[in-house]
Formats: sequence, structure tokens, C-alpha cells
Amino acid sequence: MNKFLLYLLAAFIIFSCETKENSTEVEIIEISETVENPAAMAVKKEDEGWIKRHETILGRLNQEAELILVGNSIFHSLDNEDRNAVWERYLNPYKTINMGISADRTENVIWRLENGSLENINPKVALLLIGTNNTDGNHFLTVSTAEELAGGIKKICAILNEKLPDTEILIMGILPYGYKPNHRDNINKATNNIVSKFPEELPFVHYIDISDVYYDANGKVIKELMPDFLHPNAEGHMLMFEALDDKIKELMVK
Repeated sequence: MNKFLLYLLAAFIIFSCETKENSTEVEIIEISETVENPAAMAVKKEDEGWIKRHETILGRLNQEAELILVGNSIFHSLDNEDRNAVWERYLNPYKTINMGISADRTENVIWRLENGSLENINPKVALLLIGTNNTDGNHFLTVSTAEELAGGIKKICAILNEKLPDTEILIMGILPYGYKPNHRDNINKATNNIVSKFPEELPFVHYIDISDVYYDANGKVIKELMPDFLHPNAEGHMLMFEALDDKIKELMVK
């Protein structure tokens, strides 16, 4: 070490000692940084098709509906003509409103619920299935962690309860994704593990996981029910609501 650096170090030590001796009070400033959960923020899409679908949902709102379906493409595709039998058997009796929009993440659902989707309705049950797009790194720039995703789902539940205090909320566990084990499906399952405990602290929330409907004896997703290993087809949807039927009936009279 050269002489200049030695002199500089000595001067610093002397200054520090003098400061401590002359100081009677030391003020400690704590800096805290709060990072907002991106999966729990309201995000509006500017896509024309998305906006049109949102407006279509607003046009469906009515006081007679006893059941609403809140979610993404897995519910959106129930509007396909080949799902009419599902409606006739399980959904029409409750005058169900389908609020599913393809490719929605939790943040998009939050925006919709805060911008008209829950006005002028008072359903007995809200069925919520959301989250798989939050873990999709192929079509989205960001991937939520299980904790973030669970936080987004909890925010949705809070909005539903605030705007519809008499409505029972039934959360579905995120459905299986992929033929083989994969990172996206692992996050979904970890999220389900967190969300499954919501009813312990939120009395208006209920949880059900019907994933077993879509697995074969070897634990692989059944292609005949989920051709793309993500979206149930007509038969897959029929089995979905068959599995949900008893729970929905229970909550309708709660």
C-alpha cells in the first residue's frame, strides 16, 4: 500500500473516532422496499377481440343468474356449439353466465371484475378456474411463481366477495398441463397446494381439485379428453361438470 493510501486511511479512522465521541445521538434510517405482486395487479388488454368479448359478457349480466364461470379459455370454449349438451345438463338450470376469456391471466380477470363484470348480478355461486396462463412461458413474457399466482387468485376472491358478499366462491385447482412432467405443471401444482388452504381463512371460499378426471392409470393426461394436454374437449367438459355437480348443488343451498 503506498503512502497516500496510508495517510487517507489514517485520516478516515481519526475522523470516525471524533464523530463517535462528539455525537450524542445516532439516527438510523431504515429503507423498506415493497414489491407489488404483478399477478395481483389489474391489467387491461388492448386487443380488439378481448375487448369485444368483455363487452359481450357485460351484455349477458342479469339478476336471474345463479352461477357464474370466471376464468380463461377453458371456460371460454364452453361457448362452442359442441358443448351444448354440457349446458343443457349442468349449466342452463342455473341460468349460468360464462365469463371466460381465452388467454386471460389473473391480472386480466382482476381488471374485468373491477370494470363491470360483477354489476347487476347476485349469483349463488361463482366458479373460478384461473392461473395456467400465468405459468406459460411460451406465450407470455413473464411467468408467475406459485406464491405470486396464489396471491393473484386470492385478490380475485377478495374482489368477488366485496362486490358479491352473498356469493359462495368455488375455486377449482388448476388443471393438468402436458403429457409429461414439466416446469409449468409443477408451478400449477404448487399453486394448488397453497390455494387449497384458502378456505381455512376465508369462510366464503371453497376449493375442489378434479385433476384426477384427466389422468390415466399411469398418471398421464388422457389425450382423448385433452387433445392439446391443456383444454378439455366436449367430453372432457362433460366430465368436468359431472365431477363438480355435487359440490355446486351443495353450495346452491348454503
